[in-house]
Amino acid sequence: MKSVYLSVFCVSIALTATAVNKNPQDTVRVVTSENVKSAKDAVALLNASSASEPRAVPIGLPAAYTVVRQDGLPVTYFWDPNATNLHWRQEGSLQKTSSLPMSMTAILEGEIGVGVDTYTKLGGERLQGNAKYELNTLGKHNFDIGVSGKVADKWYFSLSGFNTLDPGNVKLQFTPYADRASFYTGTLTHKYNPNGSQLTFFYRHTNTHNLLSTIQQAPFYWVGDGSIKEFENFTIGKDNYGSNDGVVSYIDMKTGKQKTENYYDLGHAYTHEGKFMLDHYLSDKMRFNLRAKFSYTDRNAISDATQNILRNQTREYIDGSGSYTGDVQRRLIQIQDCSIKDYMIVASLQNKTTHHDWNFGIFDYLEHTEMAGSSTQYDHEVAANPRKLFFNGNQFFNNNASAQYVKGWENKAGVYALDKWQVSDYIKFTYGARLEYFYLNANSSMDARYQGFYLGAPTKDGTGTVQLTNSKLKGLNYSFSFIPTINFTRNFGFDGEINYINMYRHLQGFYGANPPLKNTRPHILGRAGLFYNTKYFSVVTSFAYSFRKGDSGRITVTSDDPNEGSVMVPYEQAIQTIGWKTDVLLTPIKDLSFNIIFTLQDPKLHKYEFSAFGKNYDFSGMQMTGLSKILLEFNPRYKYKNFNIWASARYSSKKYANVGNSIDFDGYWETFAGASWKAFKNVTFTANVVNFLNATGPSGNVPGSALITDGSQYAGTLIAGTYIRPFQTQFGININF
Repeated sequence: MKSVYLSVFCVSIALTATAVNKNPQDTVRVVTSENVKSAKDAVALLNASSASEPRAVPIGLPAAYTVVRQDGLPVTYFWDPNATNLHWRQEGSLQKTSSLPMSMTAILEGEIGVGVDTYTKLGGERLQGNAKYELNTLGKHNFDIGVSGKVADKWYFSLSGFNTLDPGNVKLQFTPYADRASFYTGTLTHKYNPNGSQLTFFYRHTNTHNLLSTIQQAPFYWVGDGSIKEFENFTIGKDNYGSNDGVVSYIDMKTGKQKTENYYDLGHAYTHEGKFMLDHYLSDKMRFNLRAKFSYTDRNAISDATQNILRNQTREYIDGSGSYTGDVQRRLIQIQDCSIKDYMIVASLQNKTTHHDWNFGIFDYLEHTEMAGSSTQYDHEVAANPRKLFFNGNQFFNNNASAQYVKGWENKAGVYALDKWQVSDYIKFTYGARLEYFYLNANSSMDARYQGFYLGAPTKDGTGTVQLTNSKLKGLNYSFSFIPTINFTRNFGFDGEINYINMYRHLQGFYGANPPLKNTRPHILGRAGLFYNTKYFSVVTSFAYSFRKGDSGRITVTSDDPNEGSVMVPYEQAIQTIGWKTDVLLTPIKDLSFNIIFTLQDPKLHKYEFSAFGKNYDFSGMQMTGLSKILLEFNPRYKYKNFNIWASARYSSKKYANVGNSIDFDGYWETFAGASWKAFKNVTFTANVVNFLNATGPSGNVPGSALITDGSQYAGTLIAGTYIRPFQTQFGININF
């Protein structure tokens, strides 16, 4: 689900210029983020895989994610291990949400990815409140309540609370909720100047229990031609295919102690966040902004992922109910214990003149992290609500063979500059640069992992003890963007861009036994296209090229031999994508719009190499996993008086599920729809549908399939993987008072 061209679409929309003409009748009408803002922002938040995070807009890179900002600062320093949904949800404390194209994310945050830019609801002169309740057909309940107003002369407040009780799409046998979250936010604002200057103090506390990553998997038959067939007596999206008791025994990789805990506690996290915001107007068009934030996160996290399926096994049930003969599902549990402190400060100066709209900022970001990741494996029968099976007399085995650990900090400090230069009525240049000094100090274990591994244990070869090694990275991260827009006529013109981003690896590059194979990751994205606009439609069509090298990481691979457990090995990767995209916005009548996006692309692994179980693997030249060559998207929207109706349908053609391109999945549709009715002045009813076509297609990779080079041997056999969210309908009522 990662593709560079949906991000190019966002860049095309957000950065195509509207030429200024002195004659109002001759104003050039061009597609801009303002023209289609509500539709684009709504689509950016629709996620077919998760309800707790915005859509990870594909950009053709591994581990692509959506960079989320709130009030001019990122909600987390980096998403791993400090997940976005621990700090941010699409809830009632937000006043404004908009999309942020990849070029702006590169300049403002120094990260690669399409962003979401959000702002907190602050207090005003009148006492106001809102209450929102939502429920869906799977038993999820959301509660939102907020109040804002005036405390004293020139002092204002806002308070909000959000709670979600989500059982997920499958019924867990050991807890009623797969996602239980509470968010409490408060602000205090002082307006000290009639021109809008103000300062704000912000505090937020969140408390979450998240088990969604442990349940969204299922077994199915891979027919061999890209299609799948459901396993007997198992309904994808409804039946549980994971732990039936929510209990795991593992070795704590920090202490070496054996622990037995439950999933609900292992998925618990809480945060404290304080923020100071200053907006000072030096003149009507010049503003000085200051943002400073501290956050503390204590995070436990658990993932329980399917690995390979072992054929024709005979095992004993751990509950003592007898013997089992048949296929056996092997799984990998990873347990994270994290402590994270983020410090951020940004000062910026913004000004608008006749021909320029510029923004200059200085910043300093610092993160302290300790992440200890223990691991274990277990086997269970292939069935709904499966029962666990013994392996060589053990319920859990291969403890910490995939263990991860890092303790350290990283800091980036520097400057950025951004300008929109209206050279003439028909020529506009948007350009910017970011330069930051990066320093990383990591203490991690580079000793080989093995069954029973922990800090201080004997090394695998028995010659010493497992120790921490200090690593440092330092140097310059930098980003450059240049976006020219030229109108040849009032309605027709050229739109292009060039982005170059170079960044050092984050602390997560040191989780495993092997340090990053490459310290920096340069990325270039170029695009050139044409646009044509009339009163009733706007078209942007462009060719794009993207290349990134220096990627390295770790992949968990599984042997066909049941006596060999999964191992984590390093890989090196480079990615190249070329393609053509056409984006059409139709507005045939007032309040009716159709957005149609077509993409034809060729995402390739320019380089992909690793070694495992004594063999070398080279998958260079293969198509990227999880990426389609053809993408099609429809986003209609209609408003009539107090009614608003919208839909979104995204088609992705065939995808490969492993780097060897030996297992593929047919294309499928991700579909959403919704409607709202403002029944009274202060009351609005909503109804939304996820996956209204009830597609049951698999999503992402097939765990444990990295070493499969001949897919024909798996045709007609069972495999397991993740899938898109099943059909569900959500209803809500929103009351403003």
